[in-house]
Amino acid sequence: MDTNLKIKNEIVALLKKHGVKISADDLREPPEAEMGDICLPCFNFAKTQKKAPDQIAKDLAGTIKPNDLIINITNIGPYLNFWLDFSKVAELTLREIKKERGDYGLNQNGKGKKVMIEYSQPNTHKEFHIGHVRNVALGSALVNLYRACGYKVIAANYLGDIGAHVAKVLWYMLNYSNETDAKGDKGEYLGQIYTQAVEELNGDSKLQEQVLDILQRLEAGKDKDLMYLWKQTRKWSLDAFNKIYDELGIKFSVDFFESVEEKEGRKLLPTLLKKDFIKESEGAIIADLEKYKLGVLVLLRGDGTSLYGLKDIPLAMKKFNKYKVDKSIYLVDNRQSQYLKQIFKILELLGFKKEMIHVPYEFVELKSGIISSRTGNVVTYEEVRDAAMTRVTNETKTRHTDWKEEKINDVSMKIVLAALKFGMIKQASDKIITFDVEESLRLEGFTGPYLEYTNARLNSILNKAEEEGNKTAGKQDYKTLGTNIEKRLIKDLLNYPEVVLAAQQKNDPALLAQFLHSLCQNFNTFYHELPVLKAEEKIKLARLNLIKAVRQVLENGLVILNMPILKEM
Repeated sequence: MDTNLKIKNEIVALLKKHGVKISADDLREPPEAEMGDICLPCFNFAKTQKKAPDQIAKDLAGTIKPNDLIINITNIGPYLNFWLDFSKVAELTLREIKKERGDYGLNQNGKGKKVMIEYSQPNTHKEFHIGHVRNVALGSALVNLYRACGYKVIAANYLGDIGAHVAKVLWYMLNYSNETDAKGDKGEYLGQIYTQAVEELNGDSKLQEQVLDILQRLEAGKDKDLMYLWKQTRKWSLDAFNKIYDELGIKFSVDFFESVEEKEGRKLLPTLLKKDFIKESEGAIIADLEKYKLGVLVLLRGDGTSLYGLKDIPLAMKKFNKYKVDKSIYLVDNRQSQYLKQIFKILELLGFKKEMIHVPYEFVELKSGIISSRTGNVVTYEEVRDAAMTRVTNETKTRHTDWKEEKINDVSMKIVLAALKFGMIKQASDKIITFDVEESLRLEGFTGPYLEYTNARLNSILNKAEEEGNKTAGKQDYKTLGTNIEKRLIKDLLNYPEVVLAAQQKNDPALLAQFLHSLCQNFNTFYHELPVLKAEEKIKLARLNLIKAVRQVLENGLVILNMPILKEM
């Protein structure tokens, strides 16, 4: 049990003695410092006690006696406010962090439960652009949050390796290009010729019929030459994606493919057609969901080619039937919200009532507009990474003339990855991101490099203390941690486990990102306001241990967000 919960449970027990039954979840952190350290809103007791909330709070404040931990109890209007002895809070918190180390903040809320989180979902035969990074950054953080909360997590990728976009690329290669033209990055080459194919096909119905023929042959799977070209080019894309995943530190437990699920969907069609809401319409197979105000979803076109729904239905079933998960999470952009509501409703009507959750997010824009591989307005992940690397490498060389090239490149890459990942996670998922490379690389402000710079500063202080022979072990006087900024830092450390749990429960890694940024801001205020190595011996000992705890919590949070940990920069 973490320290924060222990403190709240003590308050719960104290109130119980006075006839007030609450849970730890009823206690809140006050919005203002003058309202104490923990508060209890008394609105919910008005009906049972037949008193006004402010009178209930006033009566309790006058009745409950403080103890060693709770040194004062007051009320402000309908709020009962508890003031804590922060020397004891500091002792409990810092000891727990020292004991738990990398496990501090973890909990067993999801113990015994299995969840599948599907994210990334790129289309083969297209480029991996900067917009994909938001999904990947959010998805990997979400996976780590669930694992931090005791869940067994299956991280799943669902790759679009068949469909109209693939047929267009194969059509272009068969008519205008061949594999010998694919020089350098073959995955990037496929993305480029996809854009060229779209331009060439625009408005030409005869050429579009050729693409349809390729798609039909591809889904039939009997044309050996076509299947060979598809498999070869598919591998180019998968190799390119895996290289990016390795660089971003992304690991999937399982890969699903549309080409496989398309076949499963066709096998399921006879069963689907037995349902009243699945019917033929003008040669197509549709799911009529009008009575549920969800419109119509086409599963199979009149030309016999399949759409996403025919693939997602069997895949949803497979997740539960084969992998025995308790919950299935889809991290998909919010433009697919209506579609996923349709899929979930179809599954429900089929009698497949399972916990399926859509975690939506907004897309990423450039200053020139929405990223779209259809229009060619694409900035690839590699382009952004390389541009950022050029700038960061030059700056790192200037700062560290004694570093070897290998170290410069390693540190620079970690700074770039921190900038990209944090830039995609820090905002609430319902906010559109207008990505700005220059802004994301700043060492000040709401950026990943700012967090990394703070961690490097923490290490620098502790390394210098060690070089000077300062001790961080021994009996401490926690009462020396009495300034407002020290109390703020301790409260941050105390609240960290709750932030992790809240971020998981709300499926919102931004909550953790924002907390870590605030923690860094508070530490840097502490650093500028108070001496550490030049402080009186007992104060120095306490502050060094506070710094060690801040570093531990910051690094724990960075691990969950799948961000690098830089010891120096």
